[in-house]
Amino acid sequence: MLKKLALGSVVSCLSVALLWTPNASAQEPTLQQLRACAGIENPLKRLVCYDKVAAGEGVDVAVAQPQGAAAPQRNSNAQASPTDTFGLPAKETDDGNDTIYVAISKAEKDPYGKWVIHFTNGQVWQQTDSQYFPLPLDGDYEIERGLLNSYFLGRDGLNKRIKVRRIK
Repeated sequence: MLKKLALGSVVSCLSVALLWTPNASAQEPTLQQLRACAGIENPLKRLVCYDKVAAGEGVDVAVAQPQGAAAPQRNSNAQASPTDTFGLPAKETDDGNDTIYVAISKAEKDPYGKWVIHFTNGQVWQQTDSQYFPLPLDGDYEIERGLLNSYFLGRDGLNKRIKVRRIK
């Protein structure tokens, strides 16, 4: 009885394997045809090729891929498109200056009570935090680069600074 059961299971396994084998061998040409269709650059011809494969007509792999047609190579010297660089951090332009010394020509407060500061070199900066910071016109000031593109305005001899951003 045990021999019959073992023989029956072997026969059923072999018959299932034989049923699956033609499908596996039939899939390989289809994959080759799909790869050949993917190599066609013209969108309309590529669509027609995919339609023929889906209909079961088959596509000649040699016809689908033109002779001498190679995949387009990207030029490494070419500039990247805007979509390639979207979301990436800005390129660092480290010129070694982390601090500049400036003199104030005019300082005024905006409607929100934050400083808008005009310097003698023509730059205009605006306070971004809400800390109190006295700004006498005769003081010596420095703008220091912080982390993550932040800047701080401080005064010599005063252990306090405010966060600023450049407007002009």
